Amino acid sequence: MMASTSLWAAGVRVLFDPSKPEVGPFPTDYLTAPATNTKTARMVRMPAPGDCNALPNACQEAWLASSFDGFHPQGRVRIRFSGPINPDTIAGGVLLVASDNLTTDEVGVHKTGDTVKLNQIIYDPATDTAYGKPDGPMDQHRRYLLVVTDAVKDTAGDAVEADPAYTNCANGASDEYCSGLSAAVKNAAVTGKVAAASVYSTMSVTAWLEKALAQLNNLPPTVTGAGFFTMEDMRKVTWRIQTGASATAFTDIVLPIELIQSGLKGLGFGTFQSNVHMGPDRVIPTVASNDPLPSDVRQEELQYAVYLPNVEKPSPGYPVVIYGHGMGDSRFGGPALVGATLARSGLATIAINAVGHGFGPNSRMLISTASKGEVEVMMPGRGIDMNSDGRIDSSEGCMSLLSAPFGLRDCLRQTAVDLAQLVRVIKAGIDVDGDGTVDLDPGQIFYVGQSLGSLYGTMLLAVDGTVQAAALNSGGGPVIDIQRWGPAFRPLGALNLSFRRPMLLNNGSDFDESYVLRNQPAKIVTTAGAIDIQNAFEMQEWIQAEGDPALFASHLKLSPLAGVTGKKVLWLFGKGDQTIPNNTASTLVRNAGMQDSTWLYRHDLARQHAPLPADPHEYLTWYVGASSTTLNLFARPIANATQSQIAQFFKTGEIADPNTLDSSLFFFFPPGIFEKPATLPEDLNYLEQ
Repeated sequence: MMASTSLWAAGVRVLFDPSKPEVGPFPTDYLTAPATNTKTARMVRMPAPGDCNALPNACQEAWLASSFDGFHPQGRVRIRFSGPINPDTIAGGVLLVASDNLTTDEVGVHKTGDTVKLNQIIYDPATDTAYGKPDGPMDQHRRYLLVVTDAVKDTAGDAVEADPAYTNCANGASDEYCSGLSAAVKNAAVTGKVAAASVYSTMSVTAWLEKALAQLNNLPPTVTGAGFFTMEDMRKVTWRIQTGASATAFTDIVLPIELIQSGLKGLGFGTFQSNVHMGPDRVIPTVASNDPLPSDVRQEELQYAVYLPNVEKPSPGYPVVIYGHGMGDSRFGGPALVGATLARSGLATIAINAVGHGFGPNSRMLISTASKGEVEVMMPGRGIDMNSDGRIDSSEGCMSLLSAPFGLRDCLRQTAVDLAQLVRVIKAGIDVDGDGTVDLDPGQIFYVGQSLGSLYGTMLLAVDGTVQAAALNSGGGPVIDIQRWGPAFRPLGALNLSFRRPMLLNNGSDFDESYVLRNQPAKIVTTAGAIDIQNAFEMQEWIQAEGDPALFASHLKLSPLAGVTGKKVLWLFGKGDQTIPNNTASTLVRNAGMQDSTWLYRHDLARQHAPLPADPHEYLTWYVGASSTTLNLFARPIANATQSQIAQFFKTGEIADPNTLDSSLFFFFPPGIFEKPATLPEDLNYLEQ
């Protein structure tokens, strides 16, 4: 189907050629084929974007997208015109209309006939193309109608007109796509005259993870104990981490156990088996949404650490909090610091290393005790030397070797699977201290996620029916937005673009994609190369969709998956976070529909009264300075108040005001450094160093 070049009308036309993504309107089911092994009964068929010798990355991404059963649920739309238009009219003239849900797996965020406007609108005058993102959460495996009406105006104020190719299609051309499009347009209650439209199906985002969790039922949740040490008996703890590819390359870290001794009875270790779906390249092979996963999945032994409270154990065991740690952390960092506070409320904490974390597999712990002298316990990490530089860094092995286009997708999915197996292990019963009784209550399981732990935690909560409530701190999504907006991860975006062919860096060693934040006026982009960068990131966001916490968030409350009840979640983030930007944190909350259970730490106010780091990202565990082991006495009450709020939430089900939970706050800060935001922040709010 070709776009018409007829001069049948003098006005600006909405070009129509669904066979070409650059013309569209896009997305469109014209670029799909029937399938019998997918939930949508379709399979994407993206055409090659040009000469694949000259565009190898773009061709690879088109090929990878062709393994999906639909388009990114919150991917941006593309509309091309025959001449200049007024971009400020796009918001009022383009809308998405929900059609039929293609499965019965969930109720969905939308019902048939619901409409969604566009946000983050961009106009490229070089090609007279408009782009925009859906203004809220969208359903997976649902059909939508993209409609362009005559409310879109050209620069003279005249309404845009239909292309003859669209008119022919909408009038019931005989092919399958046009027949469906014609019916969809006739059934849609749209104000104004339709100048162009497309019908498209959204992909099944959660299908793989749901199947992976179901497959865990074939793996017995058995536990092997590795030791228990009381805080009273421990004198010194040295974590001997394997930091080099050589089995003898170690670095010693003395853990500050004095920070966690109060409230803790002891520290226990154990192992369990989990299914491993990632290959050596850190990529999970693609499986069609209705096909079973391979049955020959291998197992890996994972180690957990448990922090037991120093209070009398209830008969079912201690209520237990699974801690999902952040990027570069481990089961011995944030879990220990927060676990000490949770212990004072009678809550045990358990943690594993996320994929690629905890350094090398030969890491170990040297524990000096009063009763047995020094005891060595193997503490295998999950890091590997991915880049062959001879070192194993703190998170090496989380990202794929082919970091673009897969990014963190499969690290997040695999870690969610491992945590789901840990939930099953807890439910089966864990004797932490070796006294022959269960120490963790299988009926009271909660979750805390910090940063990266909030990303894979969102995914776990969406698909697991056991965890009762969660606190998610400093998380965000989509991952591509974290990369494009956050100073901490922006260098990875630049590295990504530098490796592409042709290279897309357009600002020296950096990039300028001239992107736009939410709720801003339409942006006219004239920066050379910016649209190419935007389109590359958009394709990567689509390819990473199955590991995108932003697309799982709606299943926490608005549209729970089959067999999973809605979750109670406490959302926490700091104003001006430079690692996980505020706008991405707001996306998770907005997609979850949970602004009413969100608290914002006002770092901008606190920093006026104390020497705190510019980036508040780690305020949950802010016991020490940003680059030393020196106690930061100003930051400690901020962390204590936040941790106490989490503990009370799990104990009572109610969300307390953290401003009242640590009396030392009043010595350093004015009232109200924590607040419930009246509106979710959509800007960046960065503070200077």
